[in-house]
Amino acid sequence: MATHYLYGTILTSEAVAANNRGDNIGNTTTLQKVFHQDDLHTSVSAEAIRFALRYRFQLEDSNSVNRTYHSDTGKLLYKDEKMSYWNPSSSVYIDDDLMGFMDAEAAAKEKEDELTDEETTTKSSKAKKPQGKVTKRQSPLAIGRAVSLRPYRGELSFNCVSGEKVKGQLSLYSAEMHTTEYQYSFGLNLGDVVKKQHIGRLIDAIIDPPPVAGNHARFAYDFSPASIILRVTNAHSSRIQNCFEHDEENRAYTIKRLIERVEAGDISASELIVGGEVSRTEEGQKLKELGVKVEPGVYAAADEARKRIAALGDEYKVIVPENKAAVGGAA
Repeated sequence: MATHYLYGTILTSEAVAANNRGDNIGNTTTLQKVFHQDDLHTSVSAEAIRFALRYRFQLEDSNSVNRTYHSDTGKLLYKDEKMSYWNPSSSVYIDDDLMGFMDAEAAAKEKEDELTDEETTTKSSKAKKPQGKVTKRQSPLAIGRAVSLRPYRGELSFNCVSGEKVKGQLSLYSAEMHTTEYQYSFGLNLGDVVKKQHIGRLIDAIIDPPPVAGNHARFAYDFSPASIILRVTNAHSSRIQNCFEHDEENRAYTIKRLIERVEAGDISASELIVGGEVSRTEEGQKLKELGVKVEPGVYAAADEARKRIAALGDEYKVIVPENKAAVGGAA
């Protein structure tokens, strides 16, 4: 039986990323950074993106998630932290279904500790160490770290704390900024999702995510896709990961490598869906000529992905609700 996957790469619009609070060096609040193509780029963790997607599920229906985030206290609360409810043949929470879980229960007190000194001397060699209990589910959803499209050039802003200044306390600080797009990739093993309707809700969350902040409380950076590349396939490798590249000469981006892979036959054009701003570029039109489904908007691309997944079998038909509206992907 074939294993089916949904892969995707998202490119955001250009905006200014900044760090309001969190990590700092001296009095400078910093952005996370990675080396990419031998240059320094800013980055947003995969954990921050996963948190935002999970939080969107909570915003849509708090009863559908096991873990809820409470902004007033900053705490995470579980309906069932031990996952004792988990039964794939019955109702399951969407966050546990898509993102997996692990609850590691400590082992009981070691047997040797319960024995007397004399018993320990004679029996310790025979006593077996108690084993802990681990309840876990591997996540069907994999998300890569978001990386800035443009290299980081050392942008800084200098600021002063508001309110009354206290003598002896530093009131000046600086913050790293980066004007850039971000791209990140994801992969979803469709067969491992217990409740297939959750696939549709994940697609909705990717197209319309809440703010992605993590520990860095970024200033109103929109992480929704300006352009999106999707692939519905039974191939075990994505081959579209981080397929957008910065074109410094033209002050734009390029998907040249993706086009070359389609031309070489390494990616079947019939498996790809392209949507959003990239569809209106010359390279987007080139993909269309090669047989790729190219849509003008990201919602249209998402709807096409839903249709293709629904066609995989009767169990997947639930991801395309009959009452789904055509405008904006809203149900």
